[in-house]
Amino acid sequence: MKKKLLALVMVSVLTFAMGVQTFASSTVNLKVDGKVVSGITANVTNGRTMVEAKKLSQILGAQVDYNSATKMVSIETAANKIVFTIGSKAYTVNGLNKTASVEAEVENGRLVVPIKYITDALGAKITMVGNNVSITYFSNMSGTVKISGSTTVQPIAQAAADLLVKLNKGLSLTVAGGGSGAGIKDAIAGTSNIGTSSRELTSDEMKTLKVFTIANDGIAIIVHPSNPVKSLTKEQANKIFLGQIKNWNEVGGNNAPILVQTRETGSGTRATFEELLLAKTSVVASAKPHTSSALIKNAVAAEKNAIGYDSVGFLDSKVKAVALGGVQATTTTIKNKTYPLSRQLFVVTKGAPKGVAAMYIDYLRTLECQNNIVAKEGYISLY
Repeated sequence: MKKKLLALVMVSVLTFAMGVQTFASSTVNLKVDGKVVSGITANVTNGRTMVEAKKLSQILGAQVDYNSATKMVSIETAANKIVFTIGSKAYTVNGLNKTASVEAEVENGRLVVPIKYITDALGAKITMVGNNVSITYFSNMSGTVKISGSTTVQPIAQAAADLLVKLNKGLSLTVAGGGSGAGIKDAIAGTSNIGTSSRELTSDEMKTLKVFTIANDGIAIIVHPSNPVKSLTKEQANKIFLGQIKNWNEVGGNNAPILVQTRETGSGTRATFEELLLAKTSVVASAKPHTSSALIKNAVAAEKNAIGYDSVGFLDSKVKAVALGGVQATTTTIKNKTYPLSRQLFVVTKGAPKGVAAMYIDYLRTLECQNNIVAKEGYISLY
């Protein structure tokens, strides 16, 4: 899948009318959906409010992508795409040609644009009174959206839904599990507006669905806290889950049978685990299956000779994560992919999403959601 540089939307100053540039005349007090946004420098220049494109994009859940060959910068949400060309007043919104009063520029390595061009293009409401600027976007949602799929993604999806429903009286967001396979099938069938997945999609699924990355994650190999084994090589782990190593004393543990736990068929976590560790071979048939991330964790916590695997977002003191190939699953090793079982989490829609479904996806990718939901739920943020 094409990976884009995900980043914020805020930013400084831009050229203005008649080729004349004047910068930093006064401070702007910025609020987004009623919350004060700190750490953002905005300026009023020649009567216009100017901000960094990168920072504003993160606030509204957009992706920023720069093509150095064409000097084109795209700012893309789930439903909208704005493309600026450095040094040109021409820009496009969803393919429609527009003309700005100023040229897009890079100032100290950052794209700087008038704030209203971005908010208008993305459908956000903006109010400016003096130095007070207020943006309304995620607090202006109404309608009904059904979300289903991965039990790994479910805590993120549910927490985001709860927050947005609280913020919007006319909004209904229902979140269900069932596994990645079920979520993908629901999205294709149209029984859910949004499917969630903890595995990458197949080429056939990609023909129908649009995919959005919402978090980073790692699959930890877990054992009971009393188990003396702290680390496994990839070969040892592979042989354990294929049923070729059957006693803990073969890997430095106690003289006891290894009780393999697994996720059910259709689980995105299982599919990714089998792909990354087992070369797409199935876990040993004698492994006991569990239908959710919570259930496999609880099973390992209840049996001192058990071994299983789970998203790092579900780990707690009830289980112990062992290092794999000498590498622990941490924020750093998952982001830089040195941990062997690193992956990403996704939401999918049948075709391009619109309206409230698109806004929900945008919220999942905001800096606020990444910091206050994704990270706090134990997953690894995109930023």
